[in-house]
Amino acid sequence: MRSFLISFPFHLLLTAVYAQNVSTVPATGLSITLDQAFKLSLAKSETLASSAEGIKQLAAFENQIRSYFLPALSLNTSETLNSGQSGKGQSAINLSYSIFDGMRDYISAKSAGLKTESGKLSLARARQNLYQSVALAFLDLANIRQELSVRQEQLNVSEARIKELRDREKIGRSRESEVLAAQAQLAQDDADLQSARSRESLAQFELRFLTGLNADLEPEQPRLPEKHRIEPYLAGAARRSDVEAARKALEAARLDTDIAKKLVWPSLALNADYYLTRPSPNQDSHWGSALTLKIPLYTGGLSGASVDQAFAKQASAEYALKLAIRQADTEVRQAYSTLMHSIAVLDSLKKALKLADENAKFQSRDYTMGLVTNLDVLNAQNTLLQTKLKLEMARAQTCLAGIQLEVAGGVNTEGK
Repeated sequence: MRSFLISFPFHLLLTAVYAQNVSTVPATGLSITLDQAFKLSLAKSETLASSAEGIKQLAAFENQIRSYFLPALSLNTSETLNSGQSGKGQSAINLSYSIFDGMRDYISAKSAGLKTESGKLSLARARQNLYQSVALAFLDLANIRQELSVRQEQLNVSEARIKELRDREKIGRSRESEVLAAQAQLAQDDADLQSARSRESLAQFELRFLTGLNADLEPEQPRLPEKHRIEPYLAGAARRSDVEAARKALEAARLDTDIAKKLVWPSLALNADYYLTRPSPNQDSHWGSALTLKIPLYTGGLSGASVDQAFAKQASAEYALKLAIRQADTEVRQAYSTLMHSIAVLDSLKKALKLADENAKFQSRDYTMGLVTNLDVLNAQNTLLQTKLKLEMARAQTCLAGIQLEVAGGVNTEGK
């Protein structure tokens, strides 16, 4: 969430305006909810589409390995020329089948299946991360529009205040310097309003990029999250998609290690040929078959290197799983802590807003009685306005913290 720094002194904003939680920014854009924005982003995300194609490749590779379990049938034909003599050609239908391959084919198929499952789980986690990114852009835009509402009201009140001061100056109850100060503040207010509009334009582009929409968007305010116990989220984090994907990847790595160990196992293959044409003296013999037993005796260090490589990949997968578990646990604890503090800040600001509103009313009343100066009134109004802006920011941060906790806990986004 971007930080919106309130650095200039607000003044003379009617307290009734800030006691309301209603945006005065014209709702000229396309109204959209967070869930709608997410669904549009799902359809528009090239990253997710690319990941989905990667899963298709894994599934195709899995099918390719499973095809090794079936016999292969081919038509072979050849012509041999020897010293200008012809008639040496032959053609045959060949049937080949691997009877035993040291169990490597079966283990490879299982490993490929686990890798496909790991890819699908990683894609599911990518969807959850996309939801968080959309929420960040969505809440950013919603918060800026609330800021615009407050700044526009400040500008309106500043203009009204200048008119009032001019009227008071005519009857000698205000000084010219007070009018000039108000005009200078009005110019600053207008500059800050234009700056906020510029940031809103950038936020609009960001959300439009994610959703693929080509119109100004009007985000609907999401509901504030409630307080929950951390235990369900910790349990969800231990089973969330990226952690499960790491587990599947580790299982596949262990199977790959088993495959490497079995490179020294013997293999048995069957080949059978039915000859359509055959050169003499075997032209009348149409059948031929062979049963081949292959026992590796020396591979030049290939088998040992393959085992070492597989063990290294397995160890890397084990570390990746441990890291994924620790990261998931830490992310939940961090998000939960942020949410609890955000809720506490929000509650405090609600109380502060009520007190600031009452103080502004009392200062305005005392000013009419000559008990306080105009500066006291301005300070009270400034405090009221800044409290209002901080409250809007706290609402956005609390909503984002709740979403981050859901994503950290692996909450399913399929129904979003």
